[in-house]
Amino acid sequence: MQALLAGGQLTEAPHPDDATGLQLHCGPEGLSLFAPHPRPLELRLDFTRGRQAYRLARAGHAREDLLRALGPLPAASRIIDASAGLGRDALVLAARGFRVLAFERHPVLAALLDDALHRARASASLRPILDRIDLRAEDARMALGGLEPVAEAAIFDPMFPARAKDAAVKKEMQVLQQLIGADPDPDAPETLAALRRHVRRRVVVKRPLHAPPVGDETPAHALRGRSIRFDVYLPLSGSGESAAASPRPR
Repeated sequence: MQALLAGGQLTEAPHPDDATGLQLHCGPEGLSLFAPHPRPLELRLDFTRGRQAYRLARAGHAREDLLRALGPLPAASRIIDASAGLGRDALVLAARGFRVLAFERHPVLAALLDDALHRARASASLRPILDRIDLRAEDARMALGGLEPVAEAAIFDPMFPARAKDAAVKKEMQVLQQLIGADPDPDAPETLAALRRHVRRRVVVKRPLHAPPVGDETPAHALRGRSIRFDVYLPLSGSGESAAASPRPR
């Protein structure tokens, strides 16, 4: 996509070779990603109103399956979010008082999320929550490198492949699938291995309920929700507190 300025708004026009025609708009309400085909759809993140704001407002009190899968953690623990995406998991964790090191390697998706976080920080009630999120537009595997364990736990949500016969796919996912492609995380096993080398307790991987685990290794255990499964993996290194000592979620 290439940048254009029209009518006081910054617009990222599609590259001539881009069959999707995706456009990135910057207007008074912030960044949005527009997909004109096969039918017009727009993706804009907004944590101050609508469904996203509602989920954030209740996140501090919700009994999320994700939190159950992470198990008991010390107050204000640092948690890595290796695939921040639309920011939902990072927001839930930050609302519960955790410090979140969030990675999003796709530059457009990272820009959409960064823009939404920046706008939402104008709210005095949301700022303390959002200030606990450190968003980085990087590949978690590369950023973590050879560092020592940097977090108590990590979460990883590889984007699910599109289901061709699922007419109920939400519009935001339709736009994301056009942006990222049919196989957005082919290196998911490598990302999982990198995370397991850099946590003290556990890594939680979100999967479709009946999907195989990421990679060849069987998770230590799993928590099954209505449509999502949370696979729990223990650290690969012996440093830090062993996840085996943490009680399993019930």
